[in-house]
Amino acid sequence: MAMSTGNPIIHRMLNFHNVAKRNLVAGLVRFRQSTVPATKVAAPAVPPACLLGNGSKTVVLEVDALLLKSSPPSAAALFPPFFLVAVEAGSFARGLILLALCPFLRLMTHAMCVEAMVMVCFCGLRRDEAARISRAVLPKHFFKDAARMQALGEAGATTTTSEVKVAAVSRSFPTVMVEAFLKEYVGFDAVVGREVKAGYGYFAGVIDDGKTYTERLTAALKRAENKNTCLYPKPMIFHDGRLAFTPTPAAVLAMYVYFPFAVVLAVVRIAIYTLLPRRVIGAAAALSGVRVRVTGAPPAAPNGENGDTGGRLYACNHRTLLDPIAISSALGNPVFAVTYSLSPLSELLSPIPLLRLTRGRDEDRRRMSSLLTRGDVVVCPEGTTCREPYLLRFSPLFAELADEVSPVAVDERSTMFYGTSTSPAAKYFDSIFFLMNPRPEYSVRFLEPVPTDNPRGSIEVANQVQGVLAGALGFTPTALTRKDKYLLLAGNEGVVATKTSKCT
Repeated sequence: MAMSTGNPIIHRMLNFHNVAKRNLVAGLVRFRQSTVPATKVAAPAVPPACLLGNGSKTVVLEVDALLLKSSPPSAAALFPPFFLVAVEAGSFARGLILLALCPFLRLMTHAMCVEAMVMVCFCGLRRDEAARISRAVLPKHFFKDAARMQALGEAGATTTTSEVKVAAVSRSFPTVMVEAFLKEYVGFDAVVGREVKAGYGYFAGVIDDGKTYTERLTAALKRAENKNTCLYPKPMIFHDGRLAFTPTPAAVLAMYVYFPFAVVLAVVRIAIYTLLPRRVIGAAAALSGVRVRVTGAPPAAPNGENGDTGGRLYACNHRTLLDPIAISSALGNPVFAVTYSLSPLSELLSPIPLLRLTRGRDEDRRRMSSLLTRGDVVVCPEGTTCREPYLLRFSPLFAELADEVSPVAVDERSTMFYGTSTSPAAKYFDSIFFLMNPRPEYSVRFLEPVPTDNPRGSIEVANQVQGVLAGALGFTPTALTRKDKYLLLAGNEGVVATKTSKCT
């Protein structure tokens, strides 16, 4: 299916990309530099618009004011993106060290503040993991300031030059933190930031701007000549990371104070769903802060006519691993759930039977058909979760298992911790982190059954179910797959080793 670009943020990014390609951007930069008061710390001079060896013109745009909420940058404005690197690429302990350093950062000059943050956040980090976080986590944070880019676009000139190259320069962020966002989502041709010393695949945590901005900019533009990875800004569909809020110092302090209580809450909520009788689970979960809103009437159970004594097949969009549990709670009955990847911890704590699929079409059809003869089955045809209001392509296998399929539109609300991740180690705790939210919320909406006897085949049925769910949720259907998500966020195809499930 074609992907819509109706999101206003996407239009703002497209407008900014087009304006940045105009020759008068250099004048805007010079105007901004003349109006911003000089700081106490002298920074290296940023090269003006210049002619490269091939005769193309390069416009250099200083982007710190676009990425931050204050100009000149303050310690409070720099804190959130650096904290995301510390926690997502490092650990919560590393983030706590950065938070403890925050009062002292406010007393430092801008240069000293950046150097201190780089030391805390990058020292000992693997280079590939830091690059993954900059590609998978930080773009979501920077997207929140897209209104600044729209304002710049409205101030742009009207003449265009097709040969103009637009380069971004940052005095506050290491290149590894902003390059992926500025190139892939905004559309800059080259990005030059601060350089962090590294060796043997690990960062040393020390800034090493050995070459001048001009030298590094020239090298970056030469690399960009042979690699055109982004013809236009991309919408934000996939992102990773555990934190669901903007990590300002005050919000982070509240999170660390709440964290021990969150662990206790998660244990209590898991006990409610795994140990209590089903008839009291709903009330007990509500008392613990979990809310499940149900709309629509569940379809009637098979009446046994024509020898049909099996269960009903439910197909839902995929928000977290708890989607089938939310549907089971809404139905008031146990269901079987099938999934492509599942951690042993999630399988152990699940209150409903789970079945791993093998990604072998014939074997998966056999397993799911066997489950349908024993009871209701919930399947997530997307094959992976998506946090944003988009639906991935539906695998058509589910449309070959029953005479009709019952679509269920599910959505969740996380205010502090996301309950999904692509890191193999982090996936063990996905469900636990979702239940650690102060008030985790699920909405479950039952829709009219869709018959599967479409003469165009199961693919058309899968597209029809995807369209029905997208319309009910107000989401945008896409043709993206699990492979697309994992290639972007994790650098792999998302294929995991499987083993025989206890449900077979």
